[in-house]
Amino acid sequence: MRALNVFLAAFALATGAFWFTMLSSPPRTVAAPRAIADSWQPKPKAPPIADDYDADF
Repeated sequence: MRALNVFLAAFALATGAFWFTMLSSPPRTVAAPRAIADSWQPKPKAPPIADDYDADF
């Protein structure tokens, strides 16, 4: 029974230390986009008949 009490006390102490650390100085993420996203819209594709158009006809 004493071993269980010591384990629970150690677990409670570790849990408290963990949450104290996370709340006082949380980790900073580095998972941010590094490139600027393109804001331009791509040109629409020409209709397929535009390649077959004959201006002399």
